[in-house]
Amino acid sequence: MKKALALVLVLAMFPGCSTTTVAKNFNGMDTPAGKAVHVSQSNMALHLLMNKPLAGDASLETTVADFTAAAKKEGASKVRIVQSNSNKLWYLLFPITLVLTPVMSNVAGDAIS
Repeated sequence: MKKALALVLVLAMFPGCSTTTVAKNFNGMDTPAGKAVHVSQSNMALHLLMNKPLAGDASLETTVADFTAAAKKEGASKVRIVQSNSNKLWYLLFPITLVLTPVMSNVAGDAIS
């Protein structure tokens, strides 16, 4: 219970956090679609009642939009999403987190030029 409370407090201190990671080293190899870089976009936020953004927006739709923006920044004209997920952590401090729900989402894929 203490770990769950600590996690919720940390998430409350940093709502709306977003990170983008880019990997460019393919050891000289190309993907089947051509030259690419790998992009991973993660968003973390607090949502009201599990789906209405309150502090930040970690919905899958927003995370995909952030992913494609990062891919464009890398010079890509196409993307291939290889993994995506969205986790609503409503169970951490039940019933409090039913109202103020920490949400984390991630989209990763190839940005193809």
